Amino acid sequence: MGILARLEQRSIENPRVPLHAPNVLQALGLEERTPAGVSVTPEKALGLTAFWAGVRIISQTIASLPCEVFERTPNGRRVATDHPVHKLLYQRPNPYMTPYTFKEIRMAHLLTWGNSYAEIERDQAGRPVALWPLLPDRTGVEVRNGQKLYWTIVEGKRVWLSADRVLHVPGLGFDGLRGYNVIKVHRDSLGLSIAANEYGAQFFGNSGRPSGILIYPGKLDAEERQRLRDEWNQLHTGLTRAQRTAVLWGGMDWKAVSIPPEEAQFLETRAMQIEEIARILNVNPILLQHFTKVTTWGSGVSQFLTAFAKFTIIPWLEREEDVLNWDLFLPEERGRFYVKYNAKALLRGDAETQAKILEIERRNGIINADEWRELNDLDPLPNGQGSTYYVPVNWVPVNWMPVDSAGAAPAMPMRSERRSAEERQGRVIATRRQLQRRFEGLFRDTERRLVAKEVADVRAAAERFLLRRSEQDFVHWLDDYYAKHQRYTEERWLPVYMTFGQLAAQAAAEEIGRDDFEWAPEMDRFVRDYVAAHVAFHVGSSLGQLKQVVRDALDHGDAPLSAVEQRLREWEERRPGKIAMRETVQTQNAVAVEVFRRHGVRRLRWRTFGENCPYCQALDGRVVGVEQWFLPQDTDFQPDGADYPLRPNVNVRHPPAHEGCDCMVLADL
Repeated sequence: MGILARLEQRSIENPRVPLHAPNVLQALGLEERTPAGVSVTPEKALGLTAFWAGVRIISQTIASLPCEVFERTPNGRRVATDHPVHKLLYQRPNPYMTPYTFKEIRMAHLLTWGNSYAEIERDQAGRPVALWPLLPDRTGVEVRNGQKLYWTIVEGKRVWLSADRVLHVPGLGFDGLRGYNVIKVHRDSLGLSIAANEYGAQFFGNSGRPSGILIYPGKLDAEERQRLRDEWNQLHTGLTRAQRTAVLWGGMDWKAVSIPPEEAQFLETRAMQIEEIARILNVNPILLQHFTKVTTWGSGVSQFLTAFAKFTIIPWLEREEDVLNWDLFLPEERGRFYVKYNAKALLRGDAETQAKILEIERRNGIINADEWRELNDLDPLPNGQGSTYYVPVNWVPVNWMPVDSAGAAPAMPMRSERRSAEERQGRVIATRRQLQRRFEGLFRDTERRLVAKEVADVRAAAERFLLRRSEQDFVHWLDDYYAKHQRYTEERWLPVYMTFGQLAAQAAAEEIGRDDFEWAPEMDRFVRDYVAAHVAFHVGSSLGQLKQVVRDALDHGDAPLSAVEQRLREWEERRPGKIAMRETVQTQNAVAVEVFRRHGVRRLRWRTFGENCPYCQALDGRVVGVEQWFLPQDTDFQPDGADYPLRPNVNVRHPPAHEGCDCMVLADL
């Protein structure tokens, strides 16, 4: 159990309470007074409604933000819900507090005392298992013999704690160890506010000021003055009797009385102190319910809230995250795991602006429909319909633009009734190569996402089965998993291939002068069959590789888990780029051959670009019939300059002929 659980309630009669404790000084009247004539304590400062409102809105705003632990992965990051720190920050920091209460308390300590302390209770392995807030007025930090140590008062005694047992977030300070006590630094300003409050209470509680008086022309003796004073107090003292008209005798004259200038300035002083407190806490006065010279309606409030998030909340979050990331993780975990507050909700602005931002992100492939729906607390679309990412096909990075031999970008295709077949084909070649480069990024990103899911699923299963030496159970799991994963993969790939295929078909049709080309149902079926074949081959290859890896490891006496993990890492590193290169070339050429065949083209020509390997160079210009192939299956092909023969395992009807080939098949007109 932590120190907090052992703290007891104290009073000044307790001899174990040190004489420097704030409650003792307050009881003895030894608190230092400000120039305004009042003492300033945390309790008195929080008694100011403006200061209370500022501390409350900052601490409660931060307490309401989700705080999660993430793990960096080769393909991005994931929420590490299984990490013990995540459970502390997101579920329960200790048995007595919710995460909201824990964060609220720590932030309130920072805003008043300038420091937030919490004891880190650890298990025998050094992992944190509980976080216990420490009272900042009874906790401090010192450097002794080059080491940072913390102390706290427990049962009247000073207990020392090593630095790894204390979670300390300092506020603004100049020694690098502790933050300044906010109330002490600003005690003069806060003291003026407290004094104005006390003056106002006395003014309205004991006011003896009538709305007017009668002036007596003569003199009064002591007895008459005393009687007049008593009657005056009886009639006019107190808020319920204030502002009555005094009725006296003896020829007295009436004279109206207004609030003196110094008391009229009292109201201005109170308003000014609200702005002073706003400056201390770095919040806009409107958030303290001070609406002078500002509007509470319209777009201004949205801008205030955005500024509040950027300039008030986020700096506190970053200060907190820096400490959490260092103190709560083991040395070997730092950098791999990290804590992050989710402040996006504070920065979204009004509903209309948020919708526009999400629409832009959706249109440009940053988020998908399911992620958008999640922000609005809606369930994902059924059957994975909302998991696809879309991008505009006419938005291309400059470095993907094809260039000619002189280094210049080719002209965009121009329609002309007089253009020759050669000119048309030249422009279409540039368009097709540009299309290929444009879609490489989308293919790479799609494959990266699929690999990330596949690797995560297989890795979790491998750890579950292979650590128990249940190799056969793991193999059975692989069979079941990939039977389902094939359908999942097809659904993610189909929109990508369909979009790319339609554009590739349009370019191929333009090459042969078919400007009236329309996407027919037959082409739709062709692409669907193509995707199904591609995914079946891909899934079968993954399944076969993993089974072979396990068999080889067992045959050689190696650990199957290590072998599987090595293969998964290879997939993460190589497959996205490899698939993107091969599939953009292969799909485009396959669709072009199908378009040529359906529109009566009889012969195909192989075309290379730039520097080529001996195999592609030998194929350049080769012409075959549309139903024939350029290289037959299981036949060696070794042209001059090739070090070894190329032996394709399928009939090659179009490029690529090998990995890395970027050749193109054209209609031989």
